[in-house]
Amino acid sequence: MNKNIPYIAIFGALSIIMSAIRVSFPLGNPNLGSTPVSISAIILNARSTFIVGIIKGLGVSIWTGQALLEMAAGIGDGIMGVFTNFLNKKIGSLFAVIIGQLSRFIFTSGMIALVLGITSVVSPEIAYPLIGKFISTSTSLSLINTVFLIWIAMIPAITTSIIVNTIISIIIVITLRKSGILKRLI
Repeated sequence: MNKNIPYIAIFGALSIIMSAIRVSFPLGNPNLGSTPVSISAIILNARSTFIVGIIKGLGVSIWTGQALLEMAAGIGDGIMGVFTNFLNKKIGSLFAVIIGQLSRFIFTSGMIALVLGITSVVSPEIAYPLIGKFISTSTSLSLINTVFLIWIAMIPAITTSIIVNTIISIIIVITLRKSGILKRLI
């Protein structure tokens, strides 16, 4: 773990910085912050990659002030990183980052929808500014229905994010392979 600390710091910082490159959507902000998490998943171990996701969530929460969304996204991206790390060992780095990014439909969106859904049930006044356009807090929906509706509402934002992050991750993996850096790092 000690040898990974500098890499964790670098990938964590990159994920925060690259999260600043984003597009505004009503529920979610597609950005490039998950690319460093994907790349860390093919270079570092699963635990280190999960920490990169947590750093992303914490860092972006601090500068955006949207802790509810960004911490959930960071945890979801951390889980995506662990999954990508597992896939890397089974199917190789290129397909691992592609499938890993696609898994964000479940891990990242699911985590955000779960956190916002629970928040909207427990404390509607906190969740309403984030989900009020999609779900009225006066509507009595079950937690499962609320989570599902929030998840559906995020599909345009997460799809855009996945497409862009997948393309950039593929370019980075191919570049690392061609330069021989990837073999030296692993």
